[in-house]
Amino acid sequence: MEKKLIKNHSIDEIDEFFRSIGERDFRGKQLVNWLYEKNVGSFHEMTNFSKELRNILDENFSVGALEPVERRISPLDHTEKYLFKTRDGHYIESVLIRNEGSDEGRLTVCLSSQVGCAMGCGFCETARIGFIRNLDPAEILDQLCLVRRLSGRRNNNVVFMGMGEPFLNYDNVLKSADIMNYTFGFHMSVRKITISTSGIKDAIERFIDEERPYNLAISLNDTLSEKRARIMPVEVRYPFAEIARLLNEKFPASRNRLTIVYVMREDNISSEDARRLKKMFKYTRIKLNLVPLNEGSHGYRRPDEEGIARFVKELEIMNIPITLRKSLGSDIAGACGQLSGRRYAEIDSSSTVPCSSR
Repeated sequence: MEKKLIKNHSIDEIDEFFRSIGERDFRGKQLVNWLYEKNVGSFHEMTNFSKELRNILDENFSVGALEPVERRISPLDHTEKYLFKTRDGHYIESVLIRNEGSDEGRLTVCLSSQVGCAMGCGFCETARIGFIRNLDPAEILDQLCLVRRLSGRRNNNVVFMGMGEPFLNYDNVLKSADIMNYTFGFHMSVRKITISTSGIKDAIERFIDEERPYNLAISLNDTLSEKRARIMPVEVRYPFAEIARLLNEKFPASRNRLTIVYVMREDNISSEDARRLKKMFKYTRIKLNLVPLNEGSHGYRRPDEEGIARFVKELEIMNIPITLRKSLGSDIAGACGQLSGRRYAEIDSSSTVPCSSR
């Protein structure tokens, strides 16, 4: 019988287990601190637990949910991409992004929430896999634990922008984010955790109604409904115009800024696109992230630098912050839209570091 994954459990659930075996509640916080702050790979490393208690934990639970397979490091910008294998034999990827040249000195881990994806976005390599299954909280949290352990770096930002649609795995993603926020664990500020969605309206409304404190990022990528529907089929069921109305009406002004992600292609950066984008959000406090399309097998074309500069200039009069994001990790297929979770037949040995399993 396969052991349960300890990282699937919240502090309340861990406390309940300790009570069931006659241990006091403070053991739960100690355990969470070992798992996430100290980031151990085994119960036997938990030195303030008795040998008997460590054996009980080891008999009932597993610490690790994933097996590290490959680590690729970009020689251009030092982005790191990790390939992990799940216990049932699937592959997912995570990315460590070093924004060390920025004012904030950000170090961001991009996490996957599903094996594959059902959304079918035309510019995304993950979509070519199709949907296989949701990731458990343990598989989401273990990505962060392993990236920290293998890189030797402690990140200060997390984005749910890897493989999959996070809001189609809502409960597991939000449970993972809550665990990241524990003061006795990762202790990550809610302002440093961003959850991305292609536009699942029902889940966005639930997120707002539940007063979730995390940042929200929504992919737009076109200003005309018919064009967006061709590249993002989610538009058919959840038109972005309806989502914009929902956000303008309900998204609280006191919450962290909402981010709208706009992947720029040759055919969506016209002056008319800029004008429509300016009119879309009138009241909601947002940030607009402009992302140049990354190369892939989808056939869409990236705009040239002159076209990008012209589009940015036309948007500069908007009364919202605009960020032009660099495509970090594109040389190792670790940038936006490039994650596939596949093991490629040929891997550039100059950028690949073997990962040892725990």
